Amino acid sequence: MIFDLAFGFLLVFAGRNFFWLCVGIVGFLIGVQCAGVLGYSSGWMVLVSALALGSVGIVLAVSFQWFMVVFGIGFLGGGYLLMNIFSAIISQEFYTWPIFIVGGIVGMCLMVIIFDWTLIMISSLLGAMLIANAFHGTQSLHELLFLSSAAVGILAQYLTLKGIVKQKRFARRA
Repeated sequence: MIFDLAFGFLLVFAGRNFFWLCVGIVGFLIGVQCAGVLGYSSGWMVLVSALALGSVGIVLAVSFQWFMVVFGIGFLGGGYLLMNIFSAIISQEFYTWPIFIVGGIVGMCLMVIIFDWTLIMISSLLGAMLIANAFHGTQSLHELLFLSSAAVGILAQYLTLKGIVKQKRFARRA
């Protein structure tokens, strides 16, 4: 729960600015999923595998920035997001991977076409999902938390993007 909240707030408010951290968080989330698939039920093994994949994601994001952001956030983040959005609808394990791959391909294509906006959208939606999942309550509470967190995150990251664009324009004039 504490990881969900901390990672959720980081993604919602700073996903675009700290893209390398965003890739690390996505790696951490994928590590938790992989540990479950590999049959690790011990809390320590899940944490170690999640931290390992998250650390690898951060190192690769710093080393190969553009590629890792497109792959790490676009493909892995988009796939993870779509898989979790449809988790309530799909009850069979068979459909999990095709949905992950479709979400990943769509996320990667959007990252290539409209980089900043896709980074803002995926990081805000992933963060909102983590924040909403951290609280136990009714479905209405989850939906309200998800929608409000996503809206605040998109707005906050848009305002920082707008400020950066203004600074670049002002610097060119000077």
